[in-house]
Amino acid sequence: MDRARYTFGDNEQAGLRLRRLAEIYEKETRELLERGGINAPRVAVDLGCGPGWSTQLIRDVLNPGKTVGLDASERYIWEARKQHPELEFEVHDIARAPFPVQTPNVLFCRFVLTHLSAVAEALRSWASVAAPGALLFVHETESMETENASLRRYYEMVAQLQRHYGQKLEVGSILEACFENSGWRLKENRRLLLEKPADQMAGLHLANLRTWRHDPYASEVFDPNEVERLEASLEQIALGIGNCGVVENGARQIIAQRI
Repeated sequence: MDRARYTFGDNEQAGLRLRRLAEIYEKETRELLERGGINAPRVAVDLGCGPGWSTQLIRDVLNPGKTVGLDASERYIWEARKQHPELEFEVHDIARAPFPVQTPNVLFCRFVLTHLSAVAEALRSWASVAAPGALLFVHETESMETENASLRRYYEMVAQLQRHYGQKLEVGSILEACFENSGWRLKENRRLLLEKPADQMAGLHLANLRTWRHDPYASEVFDPNEVERLEASLEQIALGIGNCGVVENGARQIIAQRI
């Protein structure tokens, strides 16, 4: 399987964005972990951990004997080790097995499958390294809707960029089918409709745009003048200028058990 292409970057700005992302989605993520009904698993693995904020939440909620974050970015792993010295982190491409940690009882991924071009293959790979009966927790985007024209255009451009690399922005809409014959049995398959303030979402997207606008494909197909205008508009929304409204974020949450 080809290594995941993460178009949102791993620089300092991107790291700060991931911390804010963790804050915005902490409530839904905490509730997802709590619904699994598991306490003090032997080993929990955070797939695509970034700077480790989701890894910290896993430790706080589930109290595993061992909590390990995996990410392909050496910069993020360096930052995670610095921010969370009590946890373990390893540089690893999560699309590839085996893992540098043995037979985890819990696997977790949030906003990760959207960056993989072979989702079903990744799920099978994760099943191959998981302990029998292990739980996999998933939170992914299924839809993004807003009346704000700048935010709508941003989502259109990101979706086009991800399609070019074989990825899917709204990957939550296809996850149920991807779990077929994956080695996992669905215990819970839930759609949540989350209303997130547009200014908070624009702040996240602004950091993304400033990274992916330099992607070779984006530089070739998107009008640089339009990108400039979009960046300025997102900046205004992030500052709370005007009636920005909300983003209706359809989220797909899944709890699956290793067969």
